[in-house]
Amino acid sequence: MIRERLSTFAGLPVHTFDGDPGGGPRPAEGEVAWGIYHRIQDNGAWGAEVPENFELFLRTVDTARVTHLVIGFWGFDTEEFDPVGRLVEAAGRFPDLRAVFLGDIRDWDLHISWIRHSDVSPLFAAFPGLEHVGIRGGDGLRLEPMRAPRLRTLRFEAARLPEEVVGAVAASDLPGLERLDMWLGQYLMDAPPLDELAGIWTGERLPALRRLGLENADCADEIAEALAGAPVTARLESLSLAMGTLTDRGAEALLSGQPLTHLKELDLHHHFLSEEMTARVRAGTPGVQVNLDEGQGPPRRSRGRFDITTYIAVAE
Repeated sequence: MIRERLSTFAGLPVHTFDGDPGGGPRPAEGEVAWGIYHRIQDNGAWGAEVPENFELFLRTVDTARVTHLVIGFWGFDTEEFDPVGRLVEAAGRFPDLRAVFLGDIRDWDLHISWIRHSDVSPLFAAFPGLEHVGIRGGDGLRLEPMRAPRLRTLRFEAARLPEEVVGAVAASDLPGLERLDMWLGQYLMDAPPLDELAGIWTGERLPALRRLGLENADCADEIAEALAGAPVTARLESLSLAMGTLTDRGAEALLSGQPLTHLKELDLHHHFLSEEMTARVRAGTPGVQVNLDEGQGPPRRSRGRFDITTYIAVAE
């Protein structure tokens, strides 16, 4: 569960802007990441939601000096308020916008699988200076392949990331991208997204990539097998297959493939490895900071077949 809102984003503390008339003095515009959130008073005396607060933000804050923006729960769909569309409309008001996070929504506000998005491609066209982009939720999310030379970090958090979005990221020209994190989610109901990820395996369009996270995936073994021989792996400083369904099969592929001792970090937390394989991973990656927390134990067998006992960390 995602229980808390972001406290920091892209190196700046998040300052809540929720329309509260008694919210106290405001910080300088360029010193914080501005979080546009809803506020509902339990006694019904006063409240405001994100669409209203965004308009208030435009009226009361010098947005020309805003560099970081976080948007919270805007509603159950994008028909009445589309954060991407509204940001694009107001693009001239944000000449120095460098970091955007869409969907800083706690689980009790809206489950991650219910967060409704639209086509986020216009965001990159309207704000060519974006360096950091984070998006939580995958329902309705669309993205076209793009060229974003200034983008340094790109993060998707989803219970299921649409295959088209995965493919668009892999097909994009991102020469400055240093960190890519994608919570892939539930894919085994269809084919694993290995074809969509082909552009990431080669790393040809990602020459600056040093930190790669292909996380929360129920096809973690297949991803591990692909990464074991992928050219991009040799250039990484940090690799994460955390929060997924990694079993001994995937870990064996990692250990049998190209060396991983060049890594600074290997994050496999929330895994389904046996104790023996856990020890082998540690022994096979000397000098690497390895996270093997939250081991769930190997999948149990029933009549020679695996029971359905593996699961991703974030599904709802």
